[in-house]
Amino acid sequence: MNKDSHSRAPKLVGDFGEGLATYLLIRKGFEVAVVDHVGADLIAERNGKRYAISVKTRRLGEGETNAATFGPEHIDNIEHFANRFSMDAALMHIACIEPDQLIHAFLMKTVDIKSKLKKVKNGYRLNFSKKHLDELVKLDWLDYSVWREESIGPAKFFLITVNKTNFNRPPTTARCRRPPRRCPRLRPA
Repeated sequence: MNKDSHSRAPKLVGDFGEGLATYLLIRKGFEVAVVDHVGADLIAERNGKRYAISVKTRRLGEGETNAATFGPEHIDNIEHFANRFSMDAALMHIACIEPDQLIHAFLMKTVDIKSKLKKVKNGYRLNFSKKHLDELVKLDWLDYSVWREESIGPAKFFLITVNKTNFNRPPTTARCRRPPRRCPRLRPA
């Protein structure tokens, strides 16, 4: 896994997680709105009940621990947003486990996180290792989904030779409303 501090990968993985969470909630019968607010990423509604949901996504590589810790500040932020708008606060943790080709999604209300998960030094711990997963998914207060055997093909795109002159051509007439002779962007250089 690339740990380059200049990479956009963490933001893109986070955006992917929010999209996956949105898809998952829609499949479960929710209406979903994406929000950009401190604490909340999504608002979901079903049967008159509204939830403010914070989505956290993490890529796990070989040898990394299959667990997540939810800090008190994170929980406080989502609960503050939810209370302000008369909603229930929830958190969805998405774990992309690359060596096992699995994506786990855990959806929990923050009241359950605080009362039912193990309290640790930095917050509340969700352990989803192979040893704990079978028992975890049986819990009635935790909504669990999984995608198995992700398959991403080889990077063939980078083997294609591109004629560089294609990038130097002026825009086509489809991008200009005036006829080509009168459009200054289409005059030969």
